[in-house]
Order: sequence, then C-alpha cells, then structure tokens
Amino acid sequence: MGSTVMASCTIQSNRCGGLEGEEIQITWRLNRESMSGSQHKSIEGAEVSNLTISHFNQTRAKLWCFVVGNGTPQRIGMAEIHAGYPPSKPENLTCMMNLSESSLTCHWDPGLDGHLPATVALKSQCEVSQEAIPDCIPQAGQNYCSIPRKFLQLYQKMDIWVSVQNALGTAESQHLCIDPMDVAKLDPPVLKSIQSLPFQTDCVSVAWEVAPTSSHIEQQCELRYRTHEDPGWTLTHHCGFLFGKEYRFQMRCMRVTAMGYWSEWSVGWNFTTHEKAPAGKLDFWWKMTPVDSGKRAEVQLLWKALKQNEMNGRILGYWVSLNPRQRNVELAAVCNTTEMQCNFSVLAGVRRVYLAAYNSAGESAATEVIFLEKKGQPLAGIHTSPCDEHSLWVHWEAPRAAVTGYILEWCQIPLPGPARSSGSWQVERNRSATKALIRGSKGEFLALHPFDSLNRGLTAE
Repeated sequence: MGSTVMASCTIQSNRCGGLEGEEIQITWRLNRESMSGSQHKSIEGAEVSNLTISHFNQTRAKLWCFVVGNGTPQRIGMAEIHAGYPPSKPENLTCMMNLSESSLTCHWDPGLDGHLPATVALKSQCEVSQEAIPDCIPQAGQNYCSIPRKFLQLYQKMDIWVSVQNALGTAESQHLCIDPMDVAKLDPPVLKSIQSLPFQTDCVSVAWEVAPTSSHIEQQCELRYRTHEDPGWTLTHHCGFLFGKEYRFQMRCMRVTAMGYWSEWSVGWNFTTHEKAPAGKLDFWWKMTPVDSGKRAEVQLLWKALKQNEMNGRILGYWVSLNPRQRNVELAAVCNTTEMQCNFSVLAGVRRVYLAAYNSAGESAATEVIFLEKKGQPLAGIHTSPCDEHSLWVHWEAPRAAVTGYILEWCQIPLPGPARSSGSWQVERNRSATKALIRGSKGEFLALHPFDSLNRGLTAE
C-alpha cells in the first residue's frame, strides 16, 4: 500500500484487422477513472503505452487497457491490482484446555488488517515426540482454533504458535510452551447440600461433588453468596452469616496447583439459615396524655425495627409488658402486636414498661421504657438545610446540660390531630452530635428533643 504501480500495454498493429494504415491510440482506465500513459513505437513496430501510478492507495482495483480505432475504444486487457501490507504479528496468544470437550482452544489478537488474502494456522509440536501435528486452520474471520484431544500430549510440554502468511510475507506470534493440563478449565461442581452448623453458630456446612470429567484432579474451590437484596456476590469461608436469612450459594473449582482456569460457577442453591432470638435494644419514643382527671394516662409507644444483623430471623411481633418477664405472662402484657407502635392505658403511677421483639427462636432482651416528665430548657437554636429532594440536614446548638442523645420528630404541615400519629422520628445517639440527616416528605414540621441518661427530655421545637 502506497507504493508505485507500473503497467505496460503492447499492441501489434499488424494483427489488428481493419486498422492498417491508421494511427493507433492506447488509453487506460483505473476502475472508472480515465488515465493517460506515455505511448511510443517499439523497434519491432508495435505500439507500446506505459503507465505509472504513484502512491497507489486502494486495496483493490481493476486496470483496463483500451485501443481506440475508428473512434471507438475497445478493451484488450485487464489486470486486477491488490495492495496491502505484510501481515501483523499475532499478539496475546492464550490457550485453555476444555475437559468436557477434550480439546485445547487457543485465542489470539490478529493485529492490523493487511488488506490481502492471508493464510492463518495454529501450529503446534510436542517436545518429546517428533510426530508432526496437523495445523489447526480457523474459519474465516475467527481468531481462535481448537486442537482435538487425539493430537495433544497431556502432562507434556507443547510448543504452540500462530503463523500468518500473505503475498507480502509471513509473521509469527510468540511461542507458547505449555502443558495442556496447566491451562485446563474444570467443569463446574454440583452443590449437594447446605446445612447450618449446630449450637446456633453463624457458619454453614457445604457438601458438593466435582464434575465427573475432573474427578481425578485434586481441586480447590470457592463459595460465594448473596441475598435477594444484594447487588453483587461475596466470597465466603462458610462463616459470618446472618441468622434466619435466605442466601443463594454458588461454587467454582480449579486445580489445587493454582494453574489453569476457574470453572464456571455452579447452579445456584437457595438456603435459609436457622433463626435465633433477636439481639439488641429497640429505639423507642412515646407520647403520654393524662385522662380521668389525671388518674390514668393514654400512652402511644413507638419503636424502630431492629437492625438487619440484630433480627436473627423474621420478626413475628413485639410485646409490651409492665414487667421485664417474657411475653407469655399474659396478665402483665399490655400489648402484643406486629405493628411498630402500640396504644394503651396505664395508671398514673406507672413509670415504666418493657418492650421486646420476638421471632420463632425466642425474644430479645427487654428494653426498659421510662416515663418521666419532660423538663428543661429549649435548645438555643435549630435550623435545616437541604441535602436532596427527599432529605434534610438538621443542625442545632448543643444544650448546656449533658445529654446522651437526641430524638428528632417531624410531620406533615398542616399538623395532624393531637396524637400526631402520622409523624416520623429517629434517634441520634451521638451525644456530641450537632446535626443529623433525616429523610421524609416535602413540607414537614420538625421538633428536636435532647434526652439525658435518665431518659428525661429537653423540649425544643
């Protein structure tokens, strides 16, 4: 490509019937483009036209020679011109032994297009055998080829390379010296069972079978898992699972020598770990309204769900009791619900209740809820700034009195009824915090309540 092309067209005028005595003119055409050459008469009396095309930059073209006699051009010769480059050196030759198909497949990058017809061959030979191995010829347009098992020498080194040849030269890739078994890709294993280990540990026991095609090979395997909510997979060493959670497991294997390729991941296996009693304490908030001339009080108790790693299974419900004993003491229970709140009535002298969550394996330790009158000075200042269209930063000035945390409340404007049951709230337990991020709806009312170690609140709105 880019070189000079020279062509010559010779006419023996004495062999052109009907043109004796007439001047013969020779013209040229490259594809559809007319071209002019330099014409002269040879010693033998023939008409000769020479044409020079500098910097030929087409990959393929047809060059025609015409004779003009009696005003009519006649085609008398044609040559097809191909232009290109010597073949590029193939790069990144890699091979993989497929045990199920019993073949060695090699891939490579062909490099730049030479624009000329080329012969590509995957060549190989065995170091310990002088017997010739037939070339593997890829199909047109494919940059890979598979050597059948009958031509392979397993557990022996083989020399493998790619050769490319066209009209302008030959190029070879770097030679790859490999034992086919060192580049083997195992077939995936089959999971047979998954079980939780006894004594409520966070570990599982996994049983599997290796593929029949690789049963004679010592293997190492990886297990991965994810939950329905997880966007990606996590590799595991069989421990660290949440209780009462459904997981999907997959496994893959490779040779224990760490040479070769990992198998594809196995077919997935769904498994739910066993439950144990919930852990942790519940975040709560309450509102109390005196009734019957102060003899009784109506209480609205609200709480947040446990964190994912504290549930230890599917929460079946919550109970509120006048004493910290278990929920099956019916006389002391004031509420047993699946909701995240409970409304009940207590005598004016009752100063505390107990809240717990339970699942099929048991119940959490009771959270003590102390009803103490809110008192203290309001916070010096509170303001908000937007974070995004669904959340706000709430900023405040810390009170002089020591606190152990804050409770933030917010609800829609205009305010709902006295109970404000449609409001939202959250606990901020960092005693030194002066801001918190809340998520809610547009146009809401906000209140902030610090509390001290005795659960007494300091009001601020």
